[in-house]
Amino acid sequence: MLPLRTFLIRHRYNFKHVLKAQDHLKVLNAGYKSHLSLDKIYPNSDSDYLRIKKSDLGSAKKGQQQEEVSDQSKEQFSGFIPIDSLQIITSRSSGPGGQGVNTANSKVEVRFHLESAEWIPNWIKPKLSEQEQGRLTKDGYLIVKSDMTRKQLLNQADCMNKIRQMIFTASFIPKKPTKEDVELHEKRKNKIKAEVLREKRIRSVIKSSRSNPEL
Repeated sequence: MLPLRTFLIRHRYNFKHVLKAQDHLKVLNAGYKSHLSLDKIYPNSDSDYLRIKKSDLGSAKKGQQQEEVSDQSKEQFSGFIPIDSLQIITSRSSGPGGQGVNTANSKVEVRFHLESAEWIPNWIKPKLSEQEQGRLTKDGYLIVKSDMTRKQLLNQADCMNKIRQMIFTASFIPKKPTKEDVELHEKRKNKIKAEVLREKRIRSVIKSSRSNPEL
């Protein structure tokens, strides 16, 4: 075997050439560009048309954030209903209930003026009035009744729960559909229409085949 010093002296020249070749390949790879690149095939086109501009992305995010902030800034209904602001009327329940049905005032009617109710946020009131038109009087009073049980206190609690659920339903803000959701909805709608027309044509052909031929 050759000593290490002799081996290095003999092959030093070859090592230098290998290192130079590697550096040359790095330069070639860095500067390589295919002859089928987009800027050569379409010299007058913009190669960045598929990229989303940061300004557009930032404006879209900013608009979405503003909508979320505006929704969050709205005063929410806490669920608390002050009894002092309500008119509670009791009466006798109808229907079967034994001997006490005509003696105990277990039926409860709760009413309050919707527009002057300070415990309901103002932005919920228009939707609540539209949602509960059948419960509103001409004077603007919302009426809720309950005779679910034979206990006055339980029926009053049931009325409170009904009012609370009405307000929570009216305060619900649905999420705005995206462009993809709208397109998907339109596709499904058109598909259903096409299927209905196809079934009508099939029924029409069947009926026409059953008719008597002309003599």
